[in-house]
Parts: sequence; structure tokens; C-alpha cells
Amino acid sequence: MMKDLKVLALLLLASLALAGCEEKNQEYYSKHIDSAKEKLNECDKTLYKAMKENDEKLFTKTTQDPECLAADSAITEDRKQQEKLEQERKEAEQKQALETELTAIKNQVAGKSWQESINEYLKVDECNALFSTRSPKCKAWKIIYNEKVDEGKKELIKLPFEGIKEQMGSLCKLDKRPNSNCSVAELVLEEKAKEDLANADIQTVEAKKSIYCAEDIYSSNACRKSWEDAWDRESDKHVKFFTENDEEFINTFNSCADKIAALDAQKLEWSQKNNLERQITNTFPCYQAKMAYSKRGMGYSVRFEKKIEK
Repeated sequence: MMKDLKVLALLLLASLALAGCEEKNQEYYSKHIDSAKEKLNECDKTLYKAMKENDEKLFTKTTQDPECLAADSAITEDRKQQEKLEQERKEAEQKQALETELTAIKNQVAGKSWQESINEYLKVDECNALFSTRSPKCKAWKIIYNEKVDEGKKELIKLPFEGIKEQMGSLCKLDKRPNSNCSVAELVLEEKAKEDLANADIQTVEAKKSIYCAEDIYSSNACRKSWEDAWDRESDKHVKFFTENDEEFINTFNSCADKIAALDAQKLEWSQKNNLERQITNTFPCYQAKMAYSKRGMGYSVRFEKKIEK
């Protein structure tokens, strides 16, 4: 019996000895990060010694040591995992903070119109500064603000162009700041003008300039963008047509020259003559004929003083 126990004890000691000599891989070190750090510290000390003593063999052996490499890889992966977990924790924390702020703001603007809600947003100075904060409060307010802007745009776009202008009279009376109710109305006015002029020909576009570029909105995007974009779009079509079609180009150019000649014959005062001349040369079709003249390489100073011979 004693002999059997001694044999068993020897076998156990042998197995433990073999386990102690077993090479540790990345999987092992991933489960024992403290051991991995100890091992990597040993490897670093050995590398330092190799460099200090200029021992190339020891240096190469250490840098290629499977356990050193395994420990380093395990620590790197563990660090990445910890960073990922920390990022997920922060995102969850921020999400919860945002949801809390959203609930509070929704309660604050409950029952208020989109105009009143936007006015509430403008009162939050920290979120309307030139360099506003990225706090959960401001993020939440921006979400609510955008929702109210969309609500306002959907309501206003149903009105005709003049109806939107009428609404702007009250919306812009006391507040024309960026992000205000006035800015929402201006956006809709621009969109409505673009919508109205989407399929208009150049003569229609020119005829409606007095509407979309009226004196009270001349500097707005309804004029400076929507109307001008529509005019440029249609004008470019006619410039291309006159550039590619000789007969239509010559006939139109000469017709414009006749108009200028008739104007000269009236012996008007310079200012009156200049004004009437611009009405001819800067509108359809003379402006487009003038641009085609230049595109054809025939000259750049076009005053319609001389007809083109056929």
C-alpha cells in the first residue's frame, strides 16, 4: 500500500513539473493578464541587458521568444478590449443623459406651437453661442429645434409665395436672428420660389422677377438663389442654342442691333438711353445672343452696334 502511494506521489510531482515547463501561449496569458505583465517585464529587462551588453544573439532570441510575443499580444488585446468597454460605458452614459434632457425639454414645450418652442430654444444661451457646447442638454435642444423647424416648414410651404411673405411680416418683425422663426420662414420662401420656378421658361422667369426679387426681399435667397438659379438655368439653354445654331443666332443678334439703333435714333438723354439700353441687352433674348457672340470667339465687348452679315 505504501509503495503504491509513493508511486502515485512521484507521478503527480512529474506531471506538475511538466506543467510548469509547458510553454505559455496567448490564450493562457489572456486569462492571466498579471502573469503576462510580469513576463513582458522580464522580457523587457532581458532586451535592455542585451542592448547594454551589445549581445545580438540574446537580443534576437528575446525578440523571437514565443512567450514574450504571446504576453505582448495578450496585453495589447486586453488593452483594446478595456478601451472598447470604456467607450461603450461612456456612450451608454451619454445616451442616458441625452434621453433625460430630451424628456425634460419635451415636457417644457408640451402644448407650445413650433414658433413658441423655437423661442424657448433661443433663450438657452449656451446652445446658441458661436461655439456652442456639445453637452447633452444642447444636443437634446438641437433635436427638438430641428423637429420644430420641420413642423414650421411643413405648415408654411402649404401657403402660396405671397402668403409666406405675409407670415414673415409677423415672424420677422422683432427677431431676425439665425435659428429664429424668421429664418425658418426665409428658408421656406426660398423653397417655395424654387418650387414655383422649377419648370418655368426664361420669359416666365424674367416676368416674375418683380415678385421673387421684390424690393423688400431683394437680398433674400428667394431672389439671390432661387430666382437667379432659375434664370441661369434657362439662360444657359438659350446661349447653347444660339452658339450651336447659326441662323437663329444671326437673326436674334441682328434683331437686337435693330432695337439699339432705334433707341439711338430717339436722341434721348444719356441716363435714360443707358437705362433703356440695359433693359434690352441684359434680358432675353439679347443677353443670350451677346453671350453666344462671345462663346463663338467673335469678341467680348458686344454693344450691338453692327449687324452680322449673313
